[in-house]
Amino acid sequence: MSEVLSVKKWWWENAAELVKSPHNVFVDHINWVKQAVVVSAIRSSDFNTTDKLIEIWELIKSKSSFWEVKSKLMEIRDFHFAIIDEKISGDTSALKDYINKVFQELIFDIFYWYQSQSKITPSKENDYSILTDKWLVSIIWFWENLSAYVHEQIITFTWIDAKFVDLNWVVPENSEELKEAELFETLSKEIASRVDIVLNEWKVPVIPWYIPWFANGIENAIGRWYSDATAAMSSVWLSRLGYDTTLEIQKSVLGMLSSDPRVVKWKKTKLIEQIDYLTAKEITGIRWAQAKLLHNQVLRKELQEAWIKVRLFDPFSDSKGTLISRAKNPDSSWVEFVWGRSWVTFFSISSGKMAGNWVLANIFDIVKNYGSVDIVSTSETEVSFTLDSSIPQKKLDEMTLKIRQSLDIQEDGYENFVKYEKNKALVFCVWQNLYHSKWTLWKAATALANGGINIEMISQWIMERAIVFGIKSEELNKAINLLHDELIQK
Repeated sequence: MSEVLSVKKWWWENAAELVKSPHNVFVDHINWVKQAVVVSAIRSSDFNTTDKLIEIWELIKSKSSFWEVKSKLMEIRDFHFAIIDEKISGDTSALKDYINKVFQELIFDIFYWYQSQSKITPSKENDYSILTDKWLVSIIWFWENLSAYVHEQIITFTWIDAKFVDLNWVVPENSEELKEAELFETLSKEIASRVDIVLNEWKVPVIPWYIPWFANGIENAIGRWYSDATAAMSSVWLSRLGYDTTLEIQKSVLGMLSSDPRVVKWKKTKLIEQIDYLTAKEITGIRWAQAKLLHNQVLRKELQEAWIKVRLFDPFSDSKGTLISRAKNPDSSWVEFVWGRSWVTFFSISSGKMAGNWVLANIFDIVKNYGSVDIVSTSETEVSFTLDSSIPQKKLDEMTLKIRQSLDIQEDGYENFVKYEKNKALVFCVWQNLYHSKWTLWKAATALANGGINIEMISQWIMERAIVFGIKSEELNKAINLLHDELIQK
């Protein structure tokens, strides 16, 4: 029988949660569940470590004095000391000695070495990373390691042995030559092997979420996978090593909700208790959605192929949260999620040439240079699609002219036209068993019509998981509430 393992990803921006987290570990420990913990940097609502580090780097670039840099570094050190004093009862001298060691032996030396060797200046765009020679380093990495070590000590103070997992040199030297899937496999296997050693000692591995040292790969760091995906990578290969693995994404939320409670009142929103991978991915992929609680690298095919269950929940509430697995809920024939997006541009084209070979391909070949297409609806002679309204007016006009030229449309007429309308909105209705849902489209259209909202565009996705309505932007919140009231099971 496989050993049961829970991979927990903690995301506590507020340092006050540190005192609660070990209790969550203790509950599984007494039930003989092995567990691994992935942690992010320690910070509080009024102290952001990364922001402080950027201030330090600006001082270094401006040739500020050593004492100015040291003063800023001491602010970060003292913040960690204050958290430790507040959250841990007992002898913390070893932990504080370690933190001092980080600051004295590592940070000073490396920051000043970067001053002369750095080829890339850290910024938000490059994930605060620095390229020195062929090695890429992020200043965030230091504080993720420090956070993992602090959490190790915090868990240990609850009388459960924990051990920091060092991710140094976990990335292969040929990382830039590998395709994304190959890199995921390689990293997953190596991280899991290091974690497995600790698990076999019946200790709790504490894993920093940042993966350092991509060889000559600034683009890899910019596209790195964050804490959710580090937890997912650990889960995949631990499962392949024989563990019955569940991935717990722990956040201060109940789980996935049926809509955004800021738009639909709390008394009406409903917790999605069970959902399949693809439907969950559909929901988390909708930009600006309340339900975008998971990084898009979590629900990867590798996780699905390993049959790993994912639970999104708040461990400090009574709710069991949302369970995500390969299986659809066979009893679900209702809409799970309703949400919308404003600031959308509707683009419409009508031409007798539309049925010709490669016409659509040529149109979208033009469009790709101006923006990303979200939704497409077609007929034999017309095509409508949506673009983000952030595209400047000049660019929209330029794109319109090129499409006119490709279709030989001199001016708009009854049969032939190229036009766009800004300040529109999209409303998404997502559920697990669209093909088995009777009357849903009729109910949705009727609800909008009764509310005085005109549907200007409609698209039903072939993945049998969503219907999208195009409406006026000013009617978005009203439409979300109407559809939520009509389609979400009470």
